[in-house]
This record gives sequence, C-alpha cells and structure tokens, in this order.
Amino acid sequence: MLKNNKILFFISLVGFIILFIYFSSKSNNMSDLFKSGKESFINEFSPIEMRKNKYLGEVADTTNHMNAYMNFGEICLPMLDQWKNKIQIGDHVSKEKNSLTLFIEGQNKKYYLYFDSKNFDGAPPPCKCKKLSKNN
Repeated sequence: MLKNNKILFFISLVGFIILFIYFSSKSNNMSDLFKSGKESFINEFSPIEMRKNKYLGEVADTTNHMNAYMNFGEICLPMLDQWKNKIQIGDHVSKEKNSLTLFIEGQNKKYYLYFDSKNFDGAPPPCKCKKLSKNN
C-alpha cells in the first residue's frame, strides 16, 4: 500500500511538472509568470514600434472574454480606458521602440498620448492582428 502511494505521488508530480511547463511555455519566459499585470503589459507594449499606423477600428478577442483591441492593421493594442475615445478611426498613430507614449495625428490635430502606469493594474497584451482575426 505504501509503495502504491509513492508511485501515485510520483506520477502526480510528473504530471504537475508537465502541465507547468506547458502553460509557462505560452509566456515568453518563466519569469513572466511571476510578474504583475502592469509589468507584463509594459514589457509587451514597450518594444512595439509603430510608424503612422492607421487606426481601423475595434476588434474583439473571442478567446479571451471578448477583450476589445484597437486594430492598426499589423498590430492590435488593447483598448485601455485611458485611451478610449482619444483615438478616432482614421487617426495615424506612431510609437517609438521602448517608449510608452503614442503620437496621434488626425484631421487638424496632433498630440501625444502618455501611458499612465500609475493608474494601471493590467490588461491583455498587444498582439498581431492576424491572431485576433483567426478567432473572429
């Protein structure tokens, strides 16, 4: 009986390790599992570079609670409350690599939209729009 419990424990441990590796492989690296939502978002958002990408409208992520994303053709950014109604369809958005600031150019307007990390808890990460269009 004791031998059976040890075998069952060992099989459970191996199963747990396999599941842990599988789910952690979906993130960029193991340390992402222990980061806050804010840190994870900033790490995904900061390296993105945009050169006058035209805002085409919203698209929903059907696999993730219908989270709204802003569609810029190649890249989709999550619709954050702090960005809502500040970027209009047809506006062109630029962003430098390793920056947290968006530069918006619209009809008769040009302004910067600064990411407010102090009043931010987390959001879905930015992604390639192709990923979302497969879901819709």
